[in-house]
Amino acid sequence: MSQLLATAFSVLFPVVDPLEIDDDLRRFLGSGGRSVLFGETAEEYRRGQMSAERLRIETLEKWQGFVGQARELAGDMILAADADISAVHRLQGVACALPSPDVARAMNAYELEEVCFQMALGVREAGVNLVLSPTADVLSGPNVWLDGKTLASDPVKAAEMAAAYVRGVRRAKVGSTLKHFPGHPQLAKLPATEEAFLTSSMAALRSGWSAFRSGIEAGADAVMLGPAIVEAVTPAVSASLSPDLVSILRSELGFNGLVMTIDLDHRSVQRDVPIEEVVVAALNAGADLLLISPRLLPKAGVLAQAIVDAVAQGRLSVERLNAAAQAVARVAARR
Repeated sequence: MSQLLATAFSVLFPVVDPLEIDDDLRRFLGSGGRSVLFGETAEEYRRGQMSAERLRIETLEKWQGFVGQARELAGDMILAADADISAVHRLQGVACALPSPDVARAMNAYELEEVCFQMALGVREAGVNLVLSPTADVLSGPNVWLDGKTLASDPVKAAEMAAAYVRGVRRAKVGSTLKHFPGHPQLAKLPATEEAFLTSSMAALRSGWSAFRSGIEAGADAVMLGPAIVEAVTPAVSASLSPDLVSILRSELGFNGLVMTIDLDHRSVQRDVPIEEVVVAALNAGADLLLISPRLLPKAGVLAQAIVDAVAQGRLSVERLNAAAQAVARVAARR
């Protein structure tokens, strides 16, 4: 296998569930893949609770066994999971519980930081080194996707909570991820299954960035781009494919860490474009790590080859690919 192909594998970020290394994942990790996101079922996501069966079988020893096997195959890795106050806490069974949103909002910043620190100690003991939290979106109206899944409706409170969360997990030597830039103040459709348009002006979006700013200042390691089609940029595309929004994130907000996409096969991201073209578009937009759903893991080799072909054809610079891989490597080195 060429080094370029291994580099292409290293920027892919598959969701895995259950907590087992099957043949597809073994191939991915043995080919240069170095990032996985531990997923959950749609029902667990909806309820914000892991199932009783999962809690029974996913012991600390099982988590540590998976991580040990994965690292034997891939070396330094990003091992990521959601750990949201207002949505899914994926390691609910092995790490400290997080407070309910109402309880968290009533805490001062120091109290919330300590709770997040204690939770992250358990996450780290399990072998996970990056949480895909906190949610930094602040809602200003109806939102069928994120209603009930954000920190606070008050931008000032949301900013305080995001910074406390980042500081807490950072103390435990776990990375954190702010999501979902540029924020989704209102949304009428579900972006995973429908073409959901974010109709807010850029000025309105900027007014909701307090939690992103405070989280970046507190030391967040990664930012996840959102799925919705943003009408305030030209062309109107998902944030996960928008060079303009990545540039704003880098220049205006001063973020110099890992930029990741949301699931590239979400309907609002992929639309009617072949997924092989979408992964290249995401890299060209400035994303470093490309999230793909479990159904795409068997196609990881095809996607990696599409990236290599784009470099060979001059549609993607090798410098951009290498920069993305280096950003991944910096976070993967966290132990």
